[in-house]
Amino acid sequence: MSEKYKYLIGKTKQEVISILGQEFNFFPADHWSYELYKTWWGKQAILYLDFQNDRVRDFKVSFRYFRF
Repeated sequence: MSEKYKYLIGKTKQEVISILGQEFNFFPADHWSYELYKTWWGKQAILYLDFQNDRVRDFKVSFRYFRF
């Protein structure tokens, strides 16, 4: 699944917002996160973006279970 978001590398923060939408991310921060999905039984997928000079430098997709 993580290869699916490889196209985000090199995109500006404004481009990321236009693609993924406005989440609860502090614009000047160098680390943003997006909830990709959440199932009814608690599985959650999170996309983490790392920025350098306001461009996506790296990303990671993480899965969590049963977090309350």
